[in-house]
Amino acid sequence: MKLGFNRERATLIKQLNRDESVKKLIKSSSLEMDNLLKELDTNQIGLTQEDVEKRVEIYGKNEIKQSDENSWYKRLFEAFINPFTLVLFMLAIVSFATDFLIAKPQDRDLTTVIIIITMVTLSAVLKFIQEGKSSNAGKKLKSMIKTTATALRDNQVLEIPIDELVPGDIIRLAAGDMIPADVRIINAKDLFISQASMTGESEPVEKFADLSAYKLNESNYLDSPNLAFMGTNVVSGSATAVVVVTGNDTCIGNIADTITEKRELTSFDKGVNSVSFVLIKFMAIMVPTVFFINGFTKGNWLEAFLFAISIAVGLTPEMLPMIVTTNLAKGALAMAKSKTIVKNLNSIQNFGAIDVLCTDKTGTITEDKIILERHLDIEGNEDLRVLRHGYLVSYFQTGLKNLLDVAILERGEEAGFSNLNEAYEKVDEIPFDFNRRRMSVVLQNKNKKTQLITKGAVEEMLDISTFAEYKGQVVELTESIKQEIFKTVDKLNQSGMRVIAVAQKTNPSPEGVFSVKDESDMVLMGYIGFLDPPKESSAEAIKTLNEYGVDVKVLTGDNEKVTIHVCDKVGIDVNNILLGHQVEVMTDEDLKIEVERTNVFAKLSPQQKSRIVSILRSNGHVVGFMGDGMNDAPAMKKADIGISVDTAVDIAKESADVILLEKDLMVLERGIVQGRKTFANIIKYIKMTASSNFGNMFSVLVASALLPFLPMLPVQLLVLNLIYDISCISIPWDNVDEDFLKVPRKWDASSIGSFMKWIGPTSSVFDITTYILMFFVICPMVCGGSYWSPNVDKTLFMMVFNAGWFIESLWSQTLVIHMIRTPKIPFIQSRASMPLTIFTTIGVLVGTIIPYTPFGLKLGMYPMPPIYFAWLLLTIVGYMLLVTLIKKVYIRKYGELL
Repeated sequence: MKLGFNRERATLIKQLNRDESVKKLIKSSSLEMDNLLKELDTNQIGLTQEDVEKRVEIYGKNEIKQSDENSWYKRLFEAFINPFTLVLFMLAIVSFATDFLIAKPQDRDLTTVIIIITMVTLSAVLKFIQEGKSSNAGKKLKSMIKTTATALRDNQVLEIPIDELVPGDIIRLAAGDMIPADVRIINAKDLFISQASMTGESEPVEKFADLSAYKLNESNYLDSPNLAFMGTNVVSGSATAVVVVTGNDTCIGNIADTITEKRELTSFDKGVNSVSFVLIKFMAIMVPTVFFINGFTKGNWLEAFLFAISIAVGLTPEMLPMIVTTNLAKGALAMAKSKTIVKNLNSIQNFGAIDVLCTDKTGTITEDKIILERHLDIEGNEDLRVLRHGYLVSYFQTGLKNLLDVAILERGEEAGFSNLNEAYEKVDEIPFDFNRRRMSVVLQNKNKKTQLITKGAVEEMLDISTFAEYKGQVVELTESIKQEIFKTVDKLNQSGMRVIAVAQKTNPSPEGVFSVKDESDMVLMGYIGFLDPPKESSAEAIKTLNEYGVDVKVLTGDNEKVTIHVCDKVGIDVNNILLGHQVEVMTDEDLKIEVERTNVFAKLSPQQKSRIVSILRSNGHVVGFMGDGMNDAPAMKKADIGISVDTAVDIAKESADVILLEKDLMVLERGIVQGRKTFANIIKYIKMTASSNFGNMFSVLVASALLPFLPMLPVQLLVLNLIYDISCISIPWDNVDEDFLKVPRKWDASSIGSFMKWIGPTSSVFDITTYILMFFVICPMVCGGSYWSPNVDKTLFMMVFNAGWFIESLWSQTLVIHMIRTPKIPFIQSRASMPLTIFTTIGVLVGTIIPYTPFGLKLGMYPMPPIYFAWLLLTIVGYMLLVTLIKKVYIRKYGELL
């Protein structure tokens, strides 16, 4: 009752907090500026540090806390709960009942229960520890990526981490920013915000600073034109806003429980789950079969039941959850050393499965430093006036300054323009957006002369220009002049330059607010040419990625001539190129064909990038998309794995699964290799454990039908399984053959069953020869006669037999790790890592020594005579040769081993 009451109380408190936050937002949307600032106890110059510290104590950090999301007790609970541990717990309970509760006092024995609990605990604790390490490492790695906001504090403009914002903070927003809290817009210029993450609206919504004309209530407050909400992002324009609510009090925080849908299972999740059910299916068939055969042939149904339980344990790969988690955690840490931060552990395997990498051009294939090469008039002559006007636009704009702006400012300072800002005052600004592909500033000099200066893509600039500065005069922009412009620009493009145009007009209409409509009847002045040279490492990286089975496709918004020049330089096939306007008119069926034979796509919109990624996925590819701009975010979300860099805009980093600390394709190649290593070591454990366990159980099935006693006692089977499981702990640190890493790998659960049926019974051949050897040679030698001889101690006979098969089974089961881990000849063509070699060697030695110890005697085993080991070596050599042969046949039939 108390628990239920607490839940109801927590729900009620959440609802009250939500109602209070919504009322606060609605109220803030209707207040005049002075009253709004007074209500939030703030001012236009921002909060003081003392104000901030007090508010952090009241409101907490600006972060959405998921209840118990990564709490240690939740991780501990989940470490113990999975399909295999549940089976083992059930078996432990049954063993406890039969071996202790209903057994006679002198027969009570908890050994089986202790061993099962030890196995479960070992697996779960290791999983818990590894997840803890992974979680802590993940937190440390994520702390390396700072998502920041621009805030006014004590009249200073500061970049602060988003989680340090408090109600009352004054913030500035520009294109590419993610809205860091629920805010009221107090000043805006052509501000468009994408609310798709909040409302599902596909088109950006324009926001204003005016008082809300809507009569808002709790059902429609998301429609307010002067409110912006945490998690949405600025598409274009700029704004100043005041933070109203933060953290869990925000709209997205309050409704997190209801809007957070369970993530769709990845191919990795589906693969692990399907493997689990394949093994459980085998268990469901084998266990009843063994139970009934032993019950009918031996007559002791209780012993048959206990033996069937041990068979179930033997078929259970209880280390699977731990091995998977360890592999993923190890992969994440290894990738961190390669300057790759993994936000989602399961994405590591998806990383390795990539067979198509889509990437932007600028900064990825090319240098992250754009150089301003030329500033030319219409005729193609050097002209400082063109550079001067371009410098003024880049200097006075408040929006996102891209690499082109940085290059213009640097060259302008070299040309002595750094004092120009003192000669002008900014009157207004028309920010950049991706539809217009240009931006403007309105400046006024000391003589009160007003000038509108615009820079942008050449085609878009020609659309708004009526005149041109041509041969020293302002003339009408005729068709012949346009053709000359296109010819000059084309020549620059073919030499690898990206070109923008600069235009101006004097004394534009003196309206109160300038808008896009004012960008008309402009005078085209000239062009600025930028060179973004290919990175020295790009050609090698692309060649390496191709060798690893990854097809690199360039998806860029840049023009085709520059793109072709760069792609040619780095070795990307450009025999076929598709442009945005061609993609736009294609049907999905046509595009499905074209994307397969096209590696270069230019002049694409964000939506077209996203569509191409979706089409590639529908064609059966595993697609990675690497981007750093806000226009890349839609495509990153559509890809199997989104890849960004730590210098990317906020929305790109939030959309990414993996973040690179170095914008270089070689770093990406190392991440892909690590993903494939992770997959290889997981699939190794699954296949080798499934096949060896199945082989052992198949051998037991044969023995149950032919032998007059159990080939191995239930408790002996459990100890055998425990030693093998401990040997497997080192598999995540194993080496992986270079050949295996060259091909993208996907989960194929159907191969598990066929692998078990082919490789498993191989060990049974030598188990049966061991049965014959033990029953007719070794046991009679030790006991002084055959099993049916009247003077032979049958208990001793069984102890010798059990010990002999225990040792042989452990040797073969452990050595199969080395046999199956590679399609090559083990120990000669491919060697296991040192940790795996050490663990398996120790496992074999411990298992071999057990029959010679008091513990072995308690388990019902007897020491082996020396001659046994000569036969054992012969058996193991024969087993290894047969496995090698079967491997080759299997690979010939199915194409691969793992």
